[in-house]
Amino acid sequence: MREIKKYARFYIQKRNSWVDKSPKRPRPVVMMFNYDGKRLCTLTGVKVAEYDWDLSKQRVKLSVKRASEVNAYIDRLEDKVNNIYYGALANGITPDNSYIIKELRNDKKPQQNKHEPLSIIGEWKRYHTIIKVNSRTLQGLVVSLNHFTKFSKGMRLSFDEVTPELMSKYASYLQKLGHGDNTVYKHIEMLKRFMNYAKKAGLHNNVVYKEFSVSQKEKRIIFLEPDELKALICYKPESSMDRKALDNFLFGCLTAMRYSDYHNLKRADISEVNFPGVEEGYYSIKYRQVKTGKLNIIPLLPEALEIIERNKLEKGDFALPRISNQRINDTIKDIARRAGIKSVIATDEFKSDKCTTKYVEKWQVLSTHIGRKTFISVAAAKGIPIHIVASIAGHTTKTCMKFYTGVADKDKFIRVNEILKFT
Repeated sequence: MREIKKYARFYIQKRNSWVDKSPKRPRPVVMMFNYDGKRLCTLTGVKVAEYDWDLSKQRVKLSVKRASEVNAYIDRLEDKVNNIYYGALANGITPDNSYIIKELRNDKKPQQNKHEPLSIIGEWKRYHTIIKVNSRTLQGLVVSLNHFTKFSKGMRLSFDEVTPELMSKYASYLQKLGHGDNTVYKHIEMLKRFMNYAKKAGLHNNVVYKEFSVSQKEKRIIFLEPDELKALICYKPESSMDRKALDNFLFGCLTAMRYSDYHNLKRADISEVNFPGVEEGYYSIKYRQVKTGKLNIIPLLPEALEIIERNKLEKGDFALPRISNQRINDTIKDIARRAGIKSVIATDEFKSDKCTTKYVEKWQVLSTHIGRKTFISVAAAKGIPIHIVASIAGHTTKTCMKFYTGVADKDKFIRVNEILKFT
């Protein structure tokens, strides 16, 4: 007797964001199950290299070690999803993605008239095991999940219950914890990102959560003025640790690289560049950004090249001394204070749509990320076209225009008064 089956497909997961796209690297195997005009996509728990996968048979090639065991497991999974589907129909249950996934992960005999929704928290935890992000980004995602877990304790939420009203309550909860408006914005966006993933995975059909939004407040861009940067370049460190921290910080100022990128920079990433018809040779950095996975090329200024030369005898293959981000941030504040970077600046804090402005000396707020902002701001103020600045920073031109255009007030006033003379 021929068995009636629904259409289940198995394929190797692919992501454009993956840096290593080698066909020999093991990737998750995904099951796609089509039924009643719906589609369910879920991970099987198996990883197979694309090189070892038979695309036509949707199974592991028989020449691969332990292929028979893996294929048997996939066969059982295909039978199981069919049994769940037809078993639900036989018991008068209209199956959906939430029901099927719950039963797939339940080894016990399903109860006929009980259909509990998928656990949002459980699926969010699984989401963290699937996505490919750097450790710092993952840490932020976990913090966001922990906040939502505490907020929703005792609610037993389903995906359909994530409504604008619920998200408004969540935003209020975050504000009561003392978070600023931009932090609340970040956590709401992380919740939306997870909900978007879950919808694509077929876990729900909810769309109303997209209607809720909170505004991101535009903060003042803090950066070093050219004379302040020069003061740090000329500063004579008092210890070897000061020298290492200062070299790392200055390198960010001179290249617009993130800490995560220059911290992992290898000497092999630096090479000489020559152009036809141009006698002078240049040096560049060619690297892949940790945060975005994008390949980027940065021209090296002589001051940045001097830092590389100064540290060429460091052990290992890295171009700069390897010290932690926190150590650099702590040390550079003390160095900047001694170097006389004491101009008073305004800093804004947004809470519950209210802005509180505080005034501090600039050395107190220096960090590795301000090094990156310094390059972008100074380069834009000096007249370098914004698309070139964006290319060096690894931003889109739109992002650079949004956050950095107009930050150099002094240069704006000077240029307007020099050029726009009507008498």
